[in-house]
Formats: sequence, structure tokens, C-alpha cells
Amino acid sequence: MASVLPVELQREQERIERVAREMGLTFFRVIFEMVDWRQMNALAAYGGFPTRYPHWRWGMEYTELAKSYEYGLHKIYEMVINNDPTYAYLLEGNAMVDQKLVMAHVYGHADFFVNNVYFGHTDRKMIDAMANHATRVRRLQERQASKRSSGSSTPASRPRTSSIPAPCSARETAGRHPPTSLSRRIPGGSPRSRTSTAT
Repeated sequence: MASVLPVELQREQERIERVAREMGLTFFRVIFEMVDWRQMNALAAYGGFPTRYPHWRWGMEYTELAKSYEYGLHKIYEMVINNDPTYAYLLEGNAMVDQKLVMAHVYGHADFFVNNVYFGHTDRKMIDAMANHATRVRRLQERQASKRSSGSSTPASRPRTSSIPAPCSARETAGRHPPTSLSRRIPGGSPRSRTSTAT
């Protein structure tokens, strides 16, 4: 899905990281990946995570983001995941000056994630946790589908698999702080950041 940075941006990342450390910022290792606007909207629809359990609401969120982008109502410049290592996605096609500015901005997020008391108890392996949740829900759905096809459960006793994601979503976010941050720019306006919860 995502691709590694071009060589020129890799060099800029090294330079920006060095300056950030000289300025006193501390952060986990930052991994940048380049994505196109469709991939960026898909990641944003998933709350910033590359893998989530299957549910119709991710598609609904993607459609809303994609239409908004197509009509020029917003543009997501980057997404940062509060993880160890920290993952950040850059939008391909941006000008080099935009990419460098966004990369510097990402290091500010990464420092904040590590050093702010509010984020002190955040699960730093949320990418793995979300992938595990997705695998578990898919297995439950497959098990339920095989029971239906074999006729081993009656409709009255059979739980609906569409009810599985609701408690999973609540469990993912219970007692946790927002794990991702994305920055959007409204055309004609100033950049704004939205911290999104992993729902």
C-alpha cells in the first residue's frame, strides 16, 4: 500500500531529525511512508491505522473523506500514529517545501506523544493491537459463517456478526487517549489539526 520515501526525502528526513534533536526534541524512531490521496483517505477512515476489523462504517467514513477531497473541501497533509516506532504518512504529489514542513511538524507530534503526561499511559503498540483485533473479529465472522452454512445453529440462537464490532470498538478506546493525529488544510483557510480517536 504505502511506499518508502524517495532518496531526496530520506536525506531531508535525516537532516530534519538531526535539527529536531539539536533543538531538544526526543521521540521514538519515526518511519515515514508515502501514500496517494486514496490511500491517505483510507488510512484516515481507519482512524490512522493500516488494518482494522471489517465494518461498514469504515467505508462510510472513506466515502465522506474521498468526496470532500474530490470537491476541494479538504486535504490531509500527514497522519502521525502514536506508536513505537512512530509511523507517519506523507501525501505524494505535495511540493518539496510542503513535504519538508510536514516532516518537521511530524517530529513535533512525535516529541509531544513521548513527553506529554496526557499520553504517558498510551499503548505504544497500537498498530499491532489493531491488527490483532481485526484478525480476531474476522475469525469470529468466519466461524459464524461456517456455522450458518453447516446449519449447526438456529436463527434464534445465532448471534449476528454485525454486532461484534460495537463492543470491539468500545474496548479499543476504553481508557485510552487519542492515538493518531492528522492535519488537514481547508482551501482558503489556515491549516487545522484534528486528533482522531481509534474508533
